[in-house]
Amino acid sequence: MLPQAQGYGYEIGLLLLNLVETHVPGDTAHAGTYEYPVLMKVVETADAGRVTRGDKSIEQEIVAAAVELERMGVKAISSNCGFMLHYQDAVREAVNVPVFLSSLLQLPLIARSIRPRQNIAILTAFADRLTPDVLRLAGLPDDAGLVVSSIETTPEFRSMQHQDLDTEAFGHRLEQAVRALCNGPEDVGALLLECAVFTPYAARLQQAIDVPVFDFVSLIDHARQVTHRKAYF
Repeated sequence: MLPQAQGYGYEIGLLLLNLVETHVPGDTAHAGTYEYPVLMKVVETADAGRVTRGDKSIEQEIVAAAVELERMGVKAISSNCGFMLHYQDAVREAVNVPVFLSSLLQLPLIARSIRPRQNIAILTAFADRLTPDVLRLAGLPDDAGLVVSSIETTPEFRSMQHQDLDTEAFGHRLEQAVRALCNGPEDVGALLLECAVFTPYAARLQQAIDVPVFDFVSLIDHARQVTHRKAYF
């Protein structure tokens, strides 16, 4: 039996990292990104360092925040960091709504939708933490090919902590990284943007490389779609 809701009208709940950064329209943590009501909750102990490492000491606070979102009436739960995948199993065991914590959960679908022997390009915030163990948690098939890049050391990535984020410069840097990934010797069939702050630039990146682009917004829109189906008659 589902618990009694203490809030009404929220469709998707988002667990947010405790970060100081600019969220522009199109960003997963910007309410204007969505055409439906989203409830966001910051997890105070969930900083980028702990989450990307999968620090177990913050797991219970993440779970408690998810339970609170469910209590407020959301029908599905996601987040704004691909590395929240570390906590996917703990959260889905604790709540009675579907859980989509990581953009990386789309990897099995992508792998089975592109041609055999094509590669998935992944643009991530922290390439060194996108380990084989993390990819296994996402359910990536053993025969899937990947090409991976990151921009975490660039000035544009670090500038996200400032209120005057230069979106054109940031988008240009992302486009450079994606073109390098997709115009190399590997045959790329799709692009996955792991990091939630990359999502405002998905259309620009798709125009640059002309392949399907998956990100947090495509995941969250899917979560909303399957939990709020349209009646046709």
